[in-house]
Amino acid sequence: MDDRAYFYTLKTAARARTVNALNNRISINEDRKRWSGLTLCSILGEEVGDALEFAETRWRELYSDSTHLGFVKEWRSLTYAHIQAPDHFDLAIWQNVDGEQVLVALALGNPSHARTHLTVKWVERYFGHNHLSGRALIPILTCAEEYAKLLGSERVLVKDPVDPGKYTRYGYAPYRHPNVPHGGNYLAREL
Repeated sequence: MDDRAYFYTLKTAARARTVNALNNRISINEDRKRWSGLTLCSILGEEVGDALEFAETRWRELYSDSTHLGFVKEWRSLTYAHIQAPDHFDLAIWQNVDGEQVLVALALGNPSHARTHLTVKWVERYFGHNHLSGRALIPILTCAEEYAKLLGSERVLVKDPVDPGKYTRYGYAPYRHPNVPHGGNYLAREL
């Protein structure tokens, strides 16, 4: 099996484990609606829709001072830069909202060369109407952790989180990266 196929298989398994973990977590009928209609897939997978097109058009319509102004780089350039490495981490979360597929969140990252950790470098969510509002980090972090476990990593890092408090409630804490000479702004969760 070539490298791309091997890591594609691991990412698919991580997404399946995430779905199982979410299904086990949902115990209240009211929560079922919030979590129903979700699809976890690759950013470049077109099983549901064109994630990059959705992010470039629909997400941009909602950028403002009160939500988010977008990243310096576009999702398209970020994605194509990351996919050069076969072991990269990428996740698109779609949800069926009133009969329409809505791109709820995107995440990108990569493991270290020694695969001791997986770093999630880019995370963004949709500010429009969706049932998952405010909870997109749950499947993103769960999937990153599952993929990191499959890689044999010791921890998951989040680089330059926009709001660190949102991550600390999921067990992430400040981390000083030993191989970054100027420190860097990281949160980590040991696996």
